Amino acid sequence: MSNPVSSKYAWSWLLLLAVACGSAPSSGPQAPASQPAAAAPAPAPAVEATAEPITLRLATFNIQVLGPAKSSRPEILEALAEIIRTYDVVAVQEIKDISGEAPVRLLSAVNASPNDPVFAMALSPRTGLQPDDRRSQEQYAYFYRTDRLRTLDEGTLYDDSTHDHFQREPYLSRFEFVGSDVSFVLVNVHTRPRSALAEIAAMEQVFTWAKAFYEDEEVFIALGDFNAGCGYASEEDLDALPIHGEAYDWVVPHSADTNLAASACPYDRIVIAAPEGNDLVQDWGVHRAFEDTAISDHWPVWVDLRWSPP
Repeated sequence: MSNPVSSKYAWSWLLLLAVACGSAPSSGPQAPASQPAAAAPAPAPAVEATAEPITLRLATFNIQVLGPAKSSRPEILEALAEIIRTYDVVAVQEIKDISGEAPVRLLSAVNASPNDPVFAMALSPRTGLQPDDRRSQEQYAYFYRTDRLRTLDEGTLYDDSTHDHFQREPYLSRFEFVGSDVSFVLVNVHTRPRSALAEIAAMEQVFTWAKAFYEDEEVFIALGDFNAGCGYASEEDLDALPIHGEAYDWVVPHSADTNLAASACPYDRIVIAAPEGNDLVQDWGVHRAFEDTAISDHWPVWVDLRWSPP
């Protein structure tokens, strides 16, 4: 039988030894020691979203009677296609083929280069809808890069039925940048040479009509063969028109030469109506890509536009 006193002393010695070693014997199971809480990861530094400006290289090109004969010449189609591939979107005038094959052939030529961006085409109905205008029923087209732009509508001819201002009604279409909500409306026009000044004056009504038709749009760009120069329209007459007022920015000046004839004439123009006005314009020029009048009697006219991030 054990000695109670000896047991008592033994327990006392054990307790003193445990205290000296920094621990005490447990009288029973202990809860596991708690681990220090892991430090929360430091928040990632805030990164400000930086929106890049949006740029556009836009051109207008009167390709001079694109019909069955011209579109059957591969070398001409390739020359036109090479020019079109230079731009993001090209407004084309003077398509004259009742069969509709010529513009399709041109689009095929544009997309024949496998290493270049794919283009699509927005093609207008035949113009000259009024009885007295049916002798000149051309079509307009927009050739545009599908990786940069998409159309928001099928396009429409300006409703000229009330006043019959135009021999060839302007063709409007709305575009939006891919991956963005930035949009704009293009107004493609080819005026009748002997009525050029009157038709250019009537373009102000086209802008007014377009703003009502596309009521949530702010940027409108008219471009094409205005025949705005030389014997068709003088500088003084053009400057006196309301469409040459403060609400409109004329990109191409009266001093430009946009045709291959010996006389220097600024027939082809680009006119912008937008809150940013000329602030959109970065550069412009006449693309003197050829001297062969079998390709066209007009050179393309281009403008670089830039939308600043909001």
